[in-house]
This record gives sequence, structure tokens and C-alpha cells, in this order.
Amino acid sequence: MIALARAELLKLRSTRTALGLFIVVLFVTLVPLTVLLIAVPKDWLETDGVSGFLSTASALVPLVLLVFGILGMTNEYRHGTITYSYLVTPRRWQVMAMKLVVYAIVGIVTMLIAVALVYVVIRAGGAIRGVQIDASGGATLGDYARQIVVAGLITTFGVALGALFRAQVVTVAGVLIWALAVENIIVVLKPAIGRWLPFTVFNAVSAGQMTGGGSGSVTTDLLTRPQAFVVSLVYIAIVSVAAIFISLRRDVT
Repeated sequence: MIALARAELLKLRSTRTALGLFIVVLFVTLVPLTVLLIAVPKDWLETDGVSGFLSTASALVPLVLLVFGILGMTNEYRHGTITYSYLVTPRRWQVMAMKLVVYAIVGIVTMLIAVALVYVVIRAGGAIRGVQIDASGGATLGDYARQIVVAGLITTFGVALGALFRAQVVTVAGVLIWALAVENIIVVLKPAIGRWLPFTVFNAVSAGQMTGGGSGSVTTDLLTRPQAFVVSLVYIAIVSVAAIFISLRRDVT
């Protein structure tokens, strides 16, 4: 298993997907934050301007990580590298399990770095502008911890979805449409059903805005955090088991 972990980390280091992930995360967080700190009036920065940005950023980064997980898995099928992994480790479930673990760690580390960089930039921007800015945006350490955990979960979920559906463009487009539009509509129209849907469940774990706006306004019908955490693990397990089951019966050459 150690050799499998090293192989997965080597793939991440030697491809442009991981580098692209960090570039996109930095772009959606630091670039608009820097513009915000430089351009807006001081009194607006001292009120709720930064906290509003942090809420938006906490929605975008997990979606980027979701796409990263999908690309990380579908690229294996697209370029045929999954064949070599299965030849070296014929027990395909081990390959899949290690991918889930490694990508979960990558998602957690990425979110942790993003949070740290945003905090540093806000502190530096406030010092330069001569204003007192609440760098936490009203969030507690527990809120940040949950967002970081959800980042790992949603990255893993993306890997599982990519392994199940394999078609890169279709999977990415379909998942984003579902997360940003379809699921929000269901949550608004049928909250009793919507509370159990995957991205609403992830949202309930972190208590952040992860589904683009709709479900964030419907909070009374969300699952409790412990319930949502368990259900999120169930979603990941079901999709992963289905992906492994299909991969055992599917030609990858």
C-alpha cells in the first residue's frame, strides 16, 4: 500500500492537473481578495465586505476540488495510465482505495493552504490600508476545521464519480450543472428530498455555501452536522463501491 501511495503522489507531482488546481484556487481566492482590499472604501472593508467575500470563496474552492477529483480519475482512463496501475496491482479495489485516500489528503492540504493564504493577505491588506479587518469573517476555528474536512470529502467524491462515469467532459459538466442548478431547485421545491442530496449534505457538514446560492437560504430543513457527515461518507462509499464493481468487469485497455 505504501508503494501505491507513492505512485499516486508521483502522478500528482508529474502532471499538470495538480499544478492547475493550485493556480485556480489561488485565482479564485487571492486575486479577487487583493482587488477587494485595494479598491473598495475603508469603511466597507471594516463592515461586512470581507466576510461576504469569504463566504463566496468557501463555495468556490470546494467546487474546484470536486472538479480536480473528477479530472484526476478520468485522466487516468483518458491517457491509459490506469492500465499500468492495474497491471502492477491487479486488485483494483486497492488502487481505488488509495486514490480516495491520497486525493482526500490533497483536498485537505489545499484548503488548509488557501485558508492560511487568505488570512495572511487580509492581515497584510488591512495593515497597508490602515483599517481593522476581521480576517475570520465571523467564522470560528471549528467552522474552518469543518470546511477543511469537507474539502477532503468532496475531492474524494469527485474521484469516485470520475471512476464511475469515466467520460471526463460529460462528468464534469453534469456534476457542475447538478450542484449549481438542479440540486438547488430540488431543495427549494422539495426540501424534504433536497436535504438528502449530496451537495446539500456536504453543505450541512461545513455550514458553508457550497451549492451556488439556492440551498444556503434553506437552512431549517438541513440535516444536523453529525447526520450530514455520516450521509456524506455513505455517498462516497456507494459511488466508490459501484465504481470498483464496474471496473472489475470493464476493459481498461
